[in-house]
Amino acid sequence: MKKLNLLIGILIFGFTVLSCSSDDDNKTEETSKQELLVGKWKKVRIGVVCSSGTETSEEYSACKQNGSITFNADGTYVDIPYVQYNNDCIIDGQTNGTWEFVDNELYIKEIEATSLTKVTLFEVSKNTLKLGGDSDPCDGEDSPSIEYLGYTRIE
Repeated sequence: MKKLNLLIGILIFGFTVLSCSSDDDNKTEETSKQELLVGKWKKVRIGVVCSSGTETSEEYSACKQNGSITFNADGTYVDIPYVQYNNDCIIDGQTNGTWEFVDNELYIKEIEATSLTKVTLFEVSKNTLKLGGDSDPCDGEDSPSIEYLGYTRIE
């Protein structure tokens, strides 16, 4: 009986080890970034990350927080900003474009653009998103800083 229990234990252990694979984990990570990005995001803040690592940000006004960006599963996006104009909160145009992942990095392209632009700062979770690009250096620094927009998920 002990030999039978030992044999069953070894078989169960063997099947468990064989069913795990590091390749599966890498595919899940890539897929999850893309799946997390898809949705509608509300603009909530603007910030700067200096080359020294210091970060400052400020919350958008209630009007600007009406702005959103939607990343669709088909690789397209729509960005709708809002601004305050003569005491009215109005849509300030609309930007359409495409997005894709290349070597696990996010790239976007406005419809009118001729090439993809790498998103320098890209952080995404279930409920938050940061998208940023290179900007002028912070005061007293030589290296470029990164200006970003912060979002929370709406849908």
